[in-house]
Amino acid sequence: MKTKRYVALAIVLLAVAASTFAAPVIVTFVDGSAQVQSGSTWKKLDFDDKFDSTLSVKLAAGAVLEIKAQNGSVVTIAAPGTYVVDSLFKPKSEQGAITTIAGKLEKLAKGGPQDSTVAGVRGAEAGQPAVTMWAGGTEEADAMAKSAFDAARSGDHAKAYKLYMEAATMYIDASDPTGAARSAYSASLSAMATSSGARALAALRTASPEDAGALRGSYALALATLSARYGATADAKVLLQKAIAASWFDDQAALADAKSLLAGL
Repeated sequence: MKTKRYVALAIVLLAVAASTFAAPVIVTFVDGSAQVQSGSTWKKLDFDDKFDSTLSVKLAAGAVLEIKAQNGSVVTIAAPGTYVVDSLFKPKSEQGAITTIAGKLEKLAKGGPQDSTVAGVRGAEAGQPAVTMWAGGTEEADAMAKSAFDAARSGDHAKAYKLYMEAATMYIDASDPTGAARSAYSASLSAMATSSGARALAALRTASPEDAGALRGSYALALATLSARYGATADAKVLLQKAIAASWFDDQAALADAKSLLAGL
């Protein structure tokens, strides 16, 4: 009889322990192929999906996943692989250059005071582009980009992000890679202004810095910084090596940031 009671008590204690250490997380953003383990199978993840933090998630190449814990902590993953969710929320140190450059980008994105260059980005070229920036695309894409710019200027960065992404798609459909790249870059800044690095990185991955014209150095630095921050270190390294070798950076501040970031990867 006592044995049965001990077994029952052990089962209860195990259940309590499991509930103590396991907590639900929610998907706040996903782009590309991301899955969560469900028994012996894998289930595709979508926005607002909830699952146990003791489970594992799997990302394919090019995917970005942002998940939020009950305590408000947010984690973004952007490198292919399989990860135990609990381990992702453990404190990790970040390379100083990543923190510094990301801070500059966030300051720029939120419309803070700007020097002549912030993270190598001239104010007139980033976040607050002139209307002529969008020349070369269709009238519809130009109008969408202008609407996005107006939304960003009024402080509605969430709306601006959506409109810039729509504009980028329209430029792609119009075979205008430069318009698409510049829209994607502006979308990334709007996303950062809403504190979503995941959306910012996903936006930058939709185009190529090579197509961004005068913005290519700024684009490359932002893409490399966010890639490194969210685990895609190899991608960041290859991009920075290419950008530095091809002299994409027009000013010494941007070049110094790029070299500092690369040295720590």
